[in-house]
Amino acid sequence: MKKQTIFTVLLLSLVFASCATRTRIMSAPAVSMTESSLTKGAKTTEIGPVEGKFCTDSSKDSGTIGLMDEATRAAQKQSGADFITNATFYLEGMSCVVVNGTAVKKAK
Repeated sequence: MKKQTIFTVLLLSLVFASCATRTRIMSAPAVSMTESSLTKGAKTTEIGPVEGKFCTDSSKDSGTIGLMDEATRAAQKQSGADFITNATFYLEGMSCVVVNGTAVKKAK
């Protein structure tokens, strides 16, 4: 019985640990869902660090949702940014994408 309990605890800890795992997908100098480009030398104002996350429900997903796009959109909406610079995208679990970076606004 003791071996069975230890095995069960180890199995459950592996399951919970795997749900929190992040795997890096890619990095990009700048991303945006509202602006088409950031020209070299453009004046920007740094807002600060930002993270956006988007998870899909596979039972409702028709395959047309861009998870990275939606994570970017979430980060921009949360921060009010025009761009996310030094963006790194991660796959979290099986159905979530997270983007971390620096929120910036174009200077007026």
